[in-house]
Amino acid sequence: MAIIPVHDLMIKDLQQAEFDIIPLNGDGDRNYDGIIPHRHNFYELLIFKTEGGIHELDFRDYKIESNSLHFVSPTQVHKLKANQSKGFVLCFTNDVLYSHLGKNKSFTYSFPFYDFNTYLPYLKIKPFLFNEIFELVESINTIFYSENPFKNEIIKSYLHIVLLKIKHFFLEFNQNNASKILVTHPSITQFKILIDQHYPDQLNVQDYSKKLNLSPNYLNVLCKKETGKTAIQLIHERVLLEAKRLLYSTNLSIKEISFSLNFEDVPYFNRFFKKNMLVTPLDYRLKLQNN
Repeated sequence: MAIIPVHDLMIKDLQQAEFDIIPLNGDGDRNYDGIIPHRHNFYELLIFKTEGGIHELDFRDYKIESNSLHFVSPTQVHKLKANQSKGFVLCFTNDVLYSHLGKNKSFTYSFPFYDFNTYLPYLKIKPFLFNEIFELVESINTIFYSENPFKNEIIKSYLHIVLLKIKHFFLEFNQNNASKILVTHPSITQFKILIDQHYPDQLNVQDYSKKLNLSPNYLNVLCKKETGKTAIQLIHERVLLEAKRLLYSTNLSIKEISFSLNFEDVPYFNRFFKKNMLVTPLDYRLKLQNN
């Protein structure tokens, strides 16, 4: 493939939507098609009631376990091999919960398990809690296909409850896991959002600090406190992640990838990549192809 396919949230008669629900190996006439690497401009919550298969997300394989949840954010590259597992995929934009987020709060700040830069993209849920969540999702599925005139508002409320239940479990899990870093400062969440929007522009720390109305030094202090990394490390990590995605999921040349990420020239891109990955972009691609 020349580029990574980007899926829009479209349903029924190909109209744009804010929400969709798709069964995994259900009995209906719809099923989830994710065998080709792709990315979305919306969020996904994958709910696996039974085990079986592999979820490949940003070139890492995650075994699908029973009573587990997987999280996919916009821009992430993934594919799903889940022929045996059963469950649902919830697809939604952040706009669907806009009224629930509160003033000046981003989606990833409200629901940090979607921060793919910091946390693993899955949770193994306690059976009693998973059953509660699954029953809510089954209710969403029923309402989604009903003629209820208030179904959109009902679905938004149910979805919000599902995400809050996950958040409660997630916060408890991270409190008991000292190796996890829970980002709590909204400026860092906003910084990550800005990086995701502007990483191809090769902005520096000062550029981002202006957008955040912070001094570069204070931004660095916050980054070290909240993530253990400097601001420039976070910027470089995002550029590197996109380079790895393009090397893995496309047949673009090294020169084309370098150009798409706004590097001055190919040698500079090669030096940047090798400094961070200890191999050249070409060697990295060959290694992936041979795995």
